[in-house]
Formats: sequence, C-alpha cells, structure tokens
Amino acid sequence: MGCFAFLLMGSCMAQEKTFKEVVKKSISMQNSSQNALVVRNVSGSITVEAFSGDEVVVEVKKEIWARTNKNLELGKEELQVKAYSYSNTVVVRPEAPYITWDDEKMRFQMCNVQDPGYSHNLDILIKVPSKLKVDVSTVNNGEIIVQNTRGDFLKADNINGGITLKNVSGMTDVNCINGQVDISYSENPSEDSTYYSLNGDINVTYQSSLSAKVSFTSMHGELYTDFDVEKQFTRTEKEKDGKGKSRYKFKAQPVVQIGAGAVDFNFETLNGNVYIKKI
Repeated sequence: MGCFAFLLMGSCMAQEKTFKEVVKKSISMQNSSQNALVVRNVSGSITVEAFSGDEVVVEVKKEIWARTNKNLELGKEELQVKAYSYSNTVVVRPEAPYITWDDEKMRFQMCNVQDPGYSHNLDILIKVPSKLKVDVSTVNNGEIIVQNTRGDFLKADNINGGITLKNVSGMTDVNCINGQVDISYSENPSEDSTYYSLNGDINVTYQSSLSAKVSFTSMHGELYTDFDVEKQFTRTEKEKDGKGKSRYKFKAQPVVQIGAGAVDFNFETLNGNVYIKKI
C-alpha cells in the first residue's frame, strides 16, 4: 500500500465546510479472464458487483471537508477520481498532488507531506464484467464488498474495516487488519489461496466438493469446520544442509486434509477464529 504520513480523515478537523458530489465514469472492457480490475482507495468503502456488460461502470460518492472555504476549494480542485485503462487492466484510484502512483506496481504512496488542509472520503461502487480478475484495497473508514464475480483471481486488502466476498470464485488472497472476513464461493478455488485477519474472525463457506489441505496459525484463535477431516498432520519443509544432504524441517503449523487435498489453503489470525463451512 505504500506509506502514509497523515490520516486524511483526522478527527481533529472540524467538518464545518463540506462538499459532496457523485462522479460517474465508464470504460470499455471485454468480459475475459485475461483482463483485470484494480481499485485503490485511501478513505472509504469499495463495492464491486459483477454484471453481464462489456464495460466497467464506476460511481463514486465523493465528500471533502475543511475548516475554511479556501481549503475546501483547494480540495475540490486537487482531489480527483481517476478511472482509466492501463494495458489489460482498468484502474480506479484517487489522484492529488500528494499522491505518488506507480502503474507498474499498481500502488500509491503518500510520504513526507504536510496536512493538505482538507479531508476526504470516497465510497466507490463498480459494476464489472464477471470474468475479470479483481484486486481491491482500502485503508480507512470503509468496508470491502465483492459479489458474484467469476474470475480466476481475487485479492482484497483492508486495514481498518471488514471484507465480504459473496458468491465468488477463483484463487483468493485476503488480508484484513482490523475487521471480520466473510466469504462464500460459487465454485471452490482450484489454486492455493491465503486468508489473513489480524483482529477478527474468518468465515468461509465452500462447496461440499472441497478438496484441500488447510493449514492454520493463530495466537488467540481456533479452527472449526463441519467438513469431514481425512487426515491431520504437521507441515514439513525439505531443505539441503551444508553438505548437500536433505533434511526436513517441521513447522509448528497443524494441517487438516479435506477430501483428496488437491490445493493448499493457508489461514492465519492473531485474535480471531476460523470457521470453514460447507454449503
């Protein structure tokens, strides 16, 4: 996500002067698994919904507030919503003088800057062709919701809020710092997937045909499932010593096998339980 020198929604800023508008944009994009959607937000929610069209439809509820009219006008001028096509990817993100963006790494940084004099919030709603890869992240004051997508890759990151992935498919990479994770699959991931929550439970519902090796790490949490467990074991790593001989390193990480164990799912929490359920 990069580094942040200040919080755009600081509680110390009085909300005396406020500006609101709805920004709408659309970008043509074929419904293909080779294409992708990337959304980056600093403050506010992200909602992605699949539909049957051949375009990405963006609607952003933008709010800016400041103590003075001068700073409010500055925020209206500086803070913009960018939605554009880069290679085979549609990118949606905020743009301002204090935001440095890297299209190659698909991330922004906000470093070594002073308070711009205003705060903002962007609630982003996107309708997307169902087969696109989806990669979304936000930092403050918002939830992430993705529903009904059928792509082969889904990544979601939220620092101060929850993540809900409803009726989705594809390899999954979830990282949630302060919030709960809720996921339901229309089709089980066919590739290795990772689920992380620092402070919050992880609830995942898979199709009954699940075939996976599930590893679990937590300091203050437990793993629960209503699937039949075929095997239980401790994961090992094979490595070479200085003389070229193989040796095996045992991790203190329990693994349960569901079905034939075709893919690896890694779950990790610090303060939270993991609930794996079948539909």
